[in-house]
Amino acid sequence: MGIQDKGDVALIRHAYVRTAQRQGGIGTRLLTHITSLTDKPILIGTWDAAAWAISFYFKNGFGLVNADEKRNLLQKYWNVPERQIETSVVLCSPGFSLNLEQPRKKDSANRE
Repeated sequence: MGIQDKGDVALIRHAYVRTAQRQGGIGTRLLTHITSLTDKPILIGTWDAAAWAISFYFKNGFGLVNADEKRNLLQKYWNVPERQIETSVVLCSPGFSLNLEQPRKKDSANRE
């Protein structure tokens, strides 16, 4: 897991825990450590289909930004192609002042 300073925000980059090591608190400890390294709002981009990752960030207090704001943030802070923008989500740290969506239900029928 890494953090990248992008001026007025910080990005969490490449956050992974080995599958066999998941559910043991390693990810939460890493995230807590990384977030303590900055006082800036933190953004995380991930695939919309990565329900496990989105759930993890919700559990740790992050919120999902709405679709319009997601596009703006991905274009401003990341260098990704249009297809990746369409298939990604952006989460923000607690207290980040954006219009947030409600956490999603676990079943795929409730996906956008």
